[in-house]
Formats: sequence, C-alpha cells, structure tokens
Amino acid sequence: MRKILLTTALVLPLSGFAYAQTAEAPAENAADQAAQAAENSADAANDAATDAADAAATAADDAAEAASDAADATGDAAADAADATADAANDAAESADAAADASADAAADAGDAAMEGEAAADADAAEAAALEAEMASSDKIVREQAGNELRVDWITGANVTSPDGTAVGQVRDLIVDTDNGQLIAAIIGVGGFLGIGEKQIAVPLDQLSINYDAEEITTELTVDEAKAAPEYVFRERAAAPAPAPADPAAPAADPAAAPADPAMAPADPAAPADPAAPADPAAPAPAN
Repeated sequence: MRKILLTTALVLPLSGFAYAQTAEAPAENAADQAAQAAENSADAANDAATDAADAAATAADDAAEAASDAADATGDAAADAADATADAANDAAESADAAADASADAAADAGDAAMEGEAAADADAAEAAALEAEMASSDKIVREQAGNELRVDWITGANVTSPDGTAVGQVRDLIVDTDNGQLIAAIIGVGGFLGIGEKQIAVPLDQLSINYDAEEITTELTVDEAKAAPEYVFRERAAAPAPAPADPAAPAADPAAAPADPAMAPADPAAPADPAAPADPAAPAPAN
C-alpha cells in the first residue's frame, strides 16, 4: 500500500508537470502562429504596397509618355497647319502680285491706246480744220444766199395770179438751162381740180413778178390767155449709160462693205407718187 501511495505521490507531480507542459505548448504554438501570421500579413502588405507603388509608377510613366506623344502630335499638327497657312499666304501674295502686275500692264496699255487715240484724234482734227479753212475760200461752193436769190422750194407750189388778182394756177416745176445755169421758165398748172386734169404751160421767168421771196407771184397772162396757151412739151429724159460688165477676174464684192446710198437708188415704180414733190420734166403731160 505504501508502495502504491509512494508511487502515486511520485506520479502525480510528474503528471501535473507534464500536464502543465502540455498546456503551455499549445499557447506557445498559438503565439508563434499569430506572430507568423502577423509577419506574413506584414509581408503581404509590403508586397501589395510595393506592387501598388510599382503599378502607380508604371501608370504615371505611361501617362507621361502618352502626354508627351500627344504634345508631340499636337505640335506636329500645329507646325503643319502653320506651314500650310504660310504656304497659302505666300500663294495669295503671289496671286495678288500677278493680278497687280496684270492690272498695271492693262492700265499701261490703255494709257498708250488712249494717247495714240488722242494723237490720232488731234491729227484728224488738225486735218479737218485745215480742210475747212481751205474750203472757206474755195470757189467750188457758194457760202451764202444773196438777197436777190430764191429757193426753188419757195417757188414750186406757189400760187400764180393774173394782173387783176385772179388765180391762174400753181408753179409745178422750173426749167434750168444747163449751159449757163440759169432758170429760164416756170411750169404752171392751169385748170383742172386739185391737180387732176390740169394743163401745164411754161412761162418765161422774166415774165413773172416774184415778190417777198415767192409769197406773191404774178404773171402778165390773163386766165383766158393761160387756158388758151399751148401745153408745154417735155423731152424724154436721157438714160445714164449702162455700167460696164463685171470683170470675171476681179475679186468678189465684200459683203461687209457699206451699202449703197439709198438716196442714189432709182425710184420704185410701184411706190405711190408724193403729191408735194415737183413734177418730173420728163414725165408725159396729163390730158386736158
């Protein structure tokens, strides 16, 4: 029994020590694990921080490079735009210079043409003035109507009266002597009505009294003598010589040449007669 007690007395302390050691071991292990976990967490945090810093630095570098590239691209575009603007400005300046030169040349040409035109006009004016001075003293023309001279227009169509004031007829035409250029007779229409059925007689011009520029024309013939006088006989009008036949070797007429003077054209036989026009000396006399 004593051995049992002794054994028990020895075993119990040892068991308590072992138990104590056994209890202390898990605590130490937990502390170690906690420390290890803390260390691991610290390492992970350090690694994460390092990774984040590296990522931030990389992003910053990328952003800086992108900004630099953008700045380079913008600068290149701005430079290109500046170059294009400068080229356009140079082209516009060259065009303006060319236009200015063309305008100056045109103005110079216009000035030269104007000077030439003025010189030609001055020469023409001088020539015309010289010709006018020459013609002013030429005997080829008559410059002024004298007091004793009459116009045919005043005489033709004027009424002719007898010495007692009775109407004899009207002056229809005048006869001119081409040898001496003098008027020798007046053709007077006698009888009829409004020129129809009248007889034309010729009265020497020196037998007529023409007063007040043909406002009053009188004859020594009475009305009966005028009616009994023979009718004046007109001669046939001489025809102009026919033009020479065209030379087949001559050049054709220029269609751009000025047309012939219509005043020189022959009268249209189909045109109605002008009652105010003087009678044609070559026309046949109307029947009594």
